[in-house]
Amino acid sequence: MFGISGLNEAAIYEVYFEKVYKTAFYILKNEELAKDATHDTFIKVFKNWGKMKQQSKLNAWITTIATRTAIDIYNKNKKQLAYKLKEEHIAISDEFNYKKDELENYLDAIPPDQKQVLILKYIEDLTEKEIASLLSIKLGTVKSRIYRAKQKLYDQYQLGGDNGVES
Repeated sequence: MFGISGLNEAAIYEVYFEKVYKTAFYILKNEELAKDATHDTFIKVFKNWGKMKQQSKLNAWITTIATRTAIDIYNKNKKQLAYKLKEEHIAISDEFNYKKDELENYLDAIPPDQKQVLILKYIEDLTEKEIASLLSIKLGTVKSRIYRAKQKLYDQYQLGGDNGVES
């Protein structure tokens, strides 16, 4: 299959695999579920390839599909993930950088839909208007999710990371 600028499925998979996997893992915090989300993301990308019109938006389009897919999987596995994350957190050793652990714990307190807009805004550098368009939601919804996520991060920081981080 050839689409935008002659890119084929293999080339797209090769170029975007790592990014899609990291995005899914960032949301799911589980290697196997992230692999499933990555696989499902590429199935959706290739299935909907004809809908992609602008190569300049390809990166954001694939990232959006990856975040939505990971959120769907997260919601299906919420209880199982919560237990596993608790067990994994107990087993964390000193090899991890404390600040990274602290930030990840703060981010764990943010719901997936809020995490999604943070990824698109601050990692993908999309405008709020672009995020609203990609996610098919209102601009006000994007702004409120970003505000709530930032507020939740700030609250966690003020509390000293009571979400599982020890001072």
